[in-house]
Amino acid sequence: MSQLSSPDKTFTVSAGHSVGKRQRISLLLPVVCLFIIMLAGLASLALGDTLFSWSAVFQSLTSSEDSMTRFIIMELRMPRLLTGLLAGAALGMAGCIVQSITRNPLGTPDLMGVSAGASFAIVLGFVVLSLPPSAMLVMGTAGGFAAGFLTFAIAWKTHLNPIHLTLSGMSIALFFTAGLTLLLVSADSDVNGLYYWLAGSLLNRTWQHVDQLWLFVFLGLGMGVIFSRPLNLLMLDDMTSRALGFPVQRWRLILGLTSVVLTAATVAVAGPISFVGLVAPHVVKLLLKQSLSRSSLSDAAESAQPLQMDHRILLPLSAIVGATLVCVADLVARIQEVPVGILCILTGGPLFVYLIRKQGGYDH
Repeated sequence: MSQLSSPDKTFTVSAGHSVGKRQRISLLLPVVCLFIIMLAGLASLALGDTLFSWSAVFQSLTSSEDSMTRFIIMELRMPRLLTGLLAGAALGMAGCIVQSITRNPLGTPDLMGVSAGASFAIVLGFVVLSLPPSAMLVMGTAGGFAAGFLTFAIAWKTHLNPIHLTLSGMSIALFFTAGLTLLLVSADSDVNGLYYWLAGSLLNRTWQHVDQLWLFVFLGLGMGVIFSRPLNLLMLDDMTSRALGFPVQRWRLILGLTSVVLTAATVAVAGPISFVGLVAPHVVKLLLKQSLSRSSLSDAAESAQPLQMDHRILLPLSAIVGATLVCVADLVARIQEVPVGILCILTGGPLFVYLIRKQGGYDH
């Protein structure tokens, strides 16, 4: 038991009770998300130009019989579903990492310039170099790495100070966005397909795209969980971390590059899907914050003890929430075949406004 005092009252908080509630919510949230993913995933496999019954979907999933129904479900719809889940998980993790290393609750992978760099490289490959679609992953990853390298190089002399890192990323993002716009407006060929992809699209994804993305996602998740302790320490101010002997600059670079890899691979496969990296970590933080037994604390006492998140919990949950958001958005997008990136913004925007109003001033 511990006590917090304010000028008027003394509050008693049970640490064991708080930890117990946090553990319960950290177990309940993935269960709820996986249930939503299962329902939305089955609906995604059943719905489309050709409608299938639930029994037809289950039969296609459990049998190896060659049929047109199984071909449509397993070769056309399943790769799209898995690509969306992997992309959402990668963006959720990348957003969580960026928000932590920059200590900016509005931090997203876009803020590091990675999405813009990857998009620029892919459009450059198609419009100028006339590369085949199979080169998309290489070009996107290379462009994302180039943008990330420039961002970190510019901020290196300031020891990767979070503010300078954010400003560097914004500058690089604007630079590559301008180059991307120039390529599109000066292109001789029809670029309508590129406009669709730039809105974030899972249309015509194949098992090749799944194979290209899953390794990046699981490597990123593994690195994030393994490096959760450095992420926790990066949430402290730099002077305190250095006083503890923690190499702030080195770990900010390593973890920043992890987010670069996750984002660049996702953009190369599914296009720049916006808002997922911003919203997913905030959903997790809000639920974990509410799970901590703070209902009895005054605002003054709560501000005196800012909420600290354990990234061993935060990173995997951000990945699951990100995957859920993209899966549901893509299900809705199938109705009129709207790019999933637009649906993520339309659904994530109101959700983010709700989070801001609910929290009334977020303690990152």
